[in-house]
Amino acid sequence: MVTSWRRKGTKLSVLMMAALCAGGITVAADLDEVLKGFDEVQNSISTLSAAFTETTTNELLIDPISAEGHFFMTKPDSIRWEYSFPEEMRFVIFQDQYTGYFPKQKRAEKRNIQRWSEHIFRFFGLGQGSQELMKFYNISLDPAHDSSSGTYLLVLEPTKRRVRKRIPEVRFWLDVETYLPRRVEYRSKRGNARTVEFHEIRLNPDLAASMYHVEIPADVKVSSGFSGLPSWQPDSTQ
Repeated sequence: MVTSWRRKGTKLSVLMMAALCAGGITVAADLDEVLKGFDEVQNSISTLSAAFTETTTNELLIDPISAEGHFFMTKPDSIRWEYSFPEEMRFVIFQDQYTGYFPKQKRAEKRNIQRWSEHIFRFFGLGQGSQELMKFYNISLDPAHDSSSGTYLLVLEPTKRRVRKRIPEVRFWLDVETYLPRRVEYRSKRGNARTVEFHEIRLNPDLAASMYHVEIPADVKVSSGFSGLPSWQPDSTQ
């Protein structure tokens, strides 16, 4: 059984979660204590960068698909996912504008996402407070997970039925010493999963606004859409 928590007004960063444990401090035993640590970290972060490894498993795939890249975020709403392997790709959200660029395919896509920005950011769970996330999730701490392994396991269950039909839960493995994520997993009812493991995390690096501008060459075909964000597309596009 999972311990649930639904109190409003407490801030939570899904990407910066854990409880104090270094230097002999007792590891947090319940979600209330963990969230207290979340608040302190959330209030101190304005930018974040990290390298990541992404693994996708699918019932139609014989072997998992692996990808690598870097992630950048400037609060409250600027994101850049940059893949370097197995194919170079860039996905950016900046000022309600999504841009995806696939250099090898000589293809790009752009779309204003103001209508769906809240949906996308809450589903993605990046840099959001718990009061905002609770519009979309029930947030729980899995007590069956052994925190002596160095992580807590946080479980987010979508509150909206249409989202829950696709993604019944999101799971976060959170480092108890650094307040940072080690692993995030999105799993569908069919058993398909996308797992992202973070490393080389930097807090509050100097990120220029130009980081969120994607230069599209003149010979690249640009379409309207956001196929680069398949898991977060609003229902109206499906």
